[in-house]
Amino acid sequence: MDSESTRQLRQGLFGLWCAPIFSFMVLLGWLGIAHFWLPAPADLGPEATKEFFTVTHRTGMIWGNSILIVACVFLVIASIQFGLVLAEIEGRRPLWSITTTVGGILIALIVFLDATFWISAAYRPEAGADVVVALNDLSWLGFLLGWVFLSLQMVASALVTLGDRSPDPAIPRWVAKLSLVGAVLLACAGGPAFTHSGPFAYHGLLAFYMPMAIWGLWLDAHAFYLSRALRRSLAASNSKVHPRPVPSPSTS
Repeated sequence: MDSESTRQLRQGLFGLWCAPIFSFMVLLGWLGIAHFWLPAPADLGPEATKEFFTVTHRTGMIWGNSILIVACVFLVIASIQFGLVLAEIEGRRPLWSITTTVGGILIALIVFLDATFWISAAYRPEAGADVVVALNDLSWLGFLLGWVFLSLQMVASALVTLGDRSPDPAIPRWVAKLSLVGAVLLACAGGPAFTHSGPFAYHGLLAFYMPMAIWGLWLDAHAFYLSRALRRSLAASNSKVHPRPVPSPSTS
């Protein structure tokens, strides 16, 4: 493989590796350090919510969400690289590949803003409980009601995969079909707009934990399959540029 192909491969693989890097930072910073693996329930009282943010988990909230903010950079890079690889599959005027990229960038922007609001909720211990509750509600509703952009991203990438007529598609078609199912299930993340308790609240199983699992699995699975496709594509391109020499016939 020549130096240009090697550079392209390394650059592309870095872009795709940014997806699991983002996932790791979410697990470490947001779910772990900031304690969002078990968040303050939506039906928790105002004073208890304030204590959760400004006393019990104040330091973790600020540090964990700061890590989440940095993680958004890697999500942007991964989303762009997703689009680049998918565009090679889709061909000319790659509408769905571009949609996949834009959807990921919008999600990164939403997550960035929500992380700043969660930091703001913990920032001033002297703030009133109503302010902390409002900032937390704003963050959660923005975070989960943004499911529409994740669904759009998942549907767009699935359409590229299902339109790939090669005998060995870059992303297995069963992954694309599961993506469509997951895109529909993500509608459960819209539940927090209508309830403060139960599985559809923003701390609930169907509105929070299930969509997070779908997002993580979709993101990292596509990073894996697209990195494999990128390797194949660059290897094929390099073999065309530098074909193997035909051995000369042996002389007796």
